Amino acid sequence: MKGSIVQTAEQAVYPHPKHDRFMLRDIVTAALNPALSVHRGQIEPGGEIFPHTHDGQTETFYILSGEALCTMGDEKVVVGAGNCCVAPSGVIHGLKNNGGEPVELLALFTPPLK
Repeated sequence: MKGSIVQTAEQAVYPHPKHDRFMLRDIVTAALNPALSVHRGQIEPGGEIFPHTHDGQTETFYILSGEALCTMGDEKVVVGAGNCCVAPSGVIHGLKNNGGEPVELLALFTPPLK
Protein backbone atom coordinates (compact mmCIF):
# COMPACT_ATOMS: atom_id res chain seq x y z
CA MET A 1 0.00 0.00 0.00
CA LYS A 2 1.31 3.46 -0.82
CA GLY A 3 0.48 6.86 0.62
CA SER A 4 -1.04 9.84 -1.16
CA ILE A 5 -0.34 13.53 -1.46
CA VAL A 6 -3.40 15.61 -2.32
CA GLN A 7 -2.93 18.83 -4.31
CA THR A 8 -5.92 20.66 -2.85
CA ALA A 9 -5.53 23.76 -5.06
CA GLU A 10 -6.30 21.54 -8.06
CA GLN A 11 -9.58 20.23 -6.64
CA ALA A 12 -12.90 21.61 -7.81
CA VAL A 13 -14.76 24.11 -5.64
CA TYR A 14 -18.55 23.80 -5.70
CA PRO A 15 -21.53 25.36 -3.91
CA HIS A 16 -23.21 23.14 -1.32
CA PRO A 17 -26.65 22.31 -2.74
CA LYS A 18 -28.54 22.71 0.57
CA HIS A 19 -26.84 25.64 2.31
CA ASP A 20 -26.51 29.38 1.61
CA ARG A 21 -23.27 30.85 0.23
CA PHE A 22 -21.26 27.83 1.37
CA MET A 23 -18.53 26.65 -1.00
CA LEU A 24 -16.78 23.28 -0.64
CA ARG A 25 -13.74 21.39 -1.84
CA ASP A 26 -13.54 17.61 -1.22
CA ILE A 27 -9.99 16.99 -0.01
CA VAL A 28 -10.16 13.33 1.05
CA THR A 29 -13.00 10.95 0.23
CA ALA A 30 -13.65 7.30 1.08
CA ALA A 31 -11.84 6.29 -2.11
CA LEU A 32 -8.61 7.58 -0.54
CA ASN A 33 -9.34 6.91 3.15
CA PRO A 34 -12.16 4.48 4.02
CA ALA A 35 -12.23 5.73 7.64
CA LEU A 36 -12.72 9.48 7.11
CA SER A 37 -13.53 12.26 4.67
CA VAL A 38 -12.08 15.78 4.81
CA HIS A 39 -13.68 18.82 3.20
CA ARG A 40 -12.56 22.46 3.10
CA GLY A 41 -15.36 24.97 3.27
CA GLN A 42 -15.91 28.70 3.01
CA ILE A 43 -19.02 30.48 4.27
CA GLU A 44 -19.35 33.89 2.66
CA PRO A 45 -20.52 36.87 4.76
CA GLY A 46 -24.24 36.43 5.45
CA GLY A 47 -24.04 32.75 4.41
CA GLU A 48 -25.14 29.82 6.50
CA ILE A 49 -24.78 26.10 6.96
CA PHE A 50 -28.37 25.59 8.04
CA PRO A 51 -28.96 23.55 11.22
CA HIS A 52 -29.05 19.87 10.24
CA THR A 53 -28.05 16.41 11.42
CA HIS A 54 -26.10 13.50 10.01
CA ASP A 55 -27.35 9.99 10.62
CA GLY A 56 -24.51 7.53 11.09
CA GLN A 57 -21.65 10.06 10.93
CA THR A 58 -19.88 12.35 13.35
CA GLU A 59 -18.93 15.73 11.88
CA THR A 60 -15.94 17.51 13.37
CA PHE A 61 -15.35 21.02 12.09
CA TYR A 62 -12.32 23.17 12.76
CA ILE A 63 -12.51 26.92 12.16
CA LEU A 64 -9.43 28.20 10.31
CA SER A 65 -10.43 31.87 10.06
CA GLY A 66 -13.40 34.17 10.51
CA GLU A 67 -16.18 34.05 13.07
CA ALA A 68 -19.57 32.34 13.02
CA LEU A 69 -22.55 31.64 15.24
CA CYS A 70 -22.53 27.89 15.89
CA THR A 71 -25.67 25.94 16.67
CA MET A 72 -24.83 22.74 18.57
CA GLY A 73 -27.89 20.98 19.92
CA ASP A 74 -29.71 23.54 22.09
CA GLU A 75 -26.67 25.86 22.36
CA LYS A 76 -25.69 28.84 20.23
CA VAL A 77 -22.07 29.98 20.64
CA VAL A 78 -19.81 32.30 18.64
CA VAL A 79 -16.78 30.38 17.35
CA GLY A 80 -13.64 31.60 15.61
CA ALA A 81 -10.21 30.56 14.43
CA GLY A 82 -8.88 27.67 16.48
CA ASN A 83 -12.26 26.45 17.71
CA CYS A 84 -13.17 22.84 17.02
CA CYS A 85 -16.76 21.57 17.20
CA VAL A 86 -17.89 17.94 17.28
CA ALA A 87 -21.43 16.95 16.26
CA PRO A 88 -22.14 13.25 16.87
CA SER A 89 -24.68 11.44 14.72
CA GLY A 90 -28.18 12.85 15.25
CA VAL A 91 -27.08 16.13 16.93
CA ILE A 92 -28.37 19.31 15.27
CA HIS A 93 -25.54 21.63 14.21
CA GLY A 94 -24.96 24.60 11.92
CA LEU A 95 -22.89 27.74 11.34
CA LYS A 96 -23.98 31.25 10.37
CA ASN A 97 -21.49 33.88 9.22
CA ASN A 98 -22.75 37.17 10.64
CA GLY A 99 -19.43 38.93 10.05
CA GLY A 100 -17.88 40.81 7.16
CA GLU A 101 -15.15 38.25 6.35
CA PRO A 102 -15.46 34.70 4.98
CA VAL A 103 -15.34 31.82 7.45
CA GLU A 104 -12.81 29.15 6.42
CA LEU A 105 -13.16 25.69 7.93
CA LEU A 106 -12.24 22.04 7.67
CA ALA A 107 -15.05 19.50 8.06
CA LEU A 108 -14.11 15.90 8.87
CA PHE A 109 -16.61 13.07 8.77
CA THR A 110 -16.27 9.66 10.42
CA PRO A 111 -17.18 7.42 8.74
CA PRO A 112 -16.74 9.27 5.43
CA LEU A 113 -19.56 11.40 4.03
CA LYS A 114 -18.44 10.74 0.45
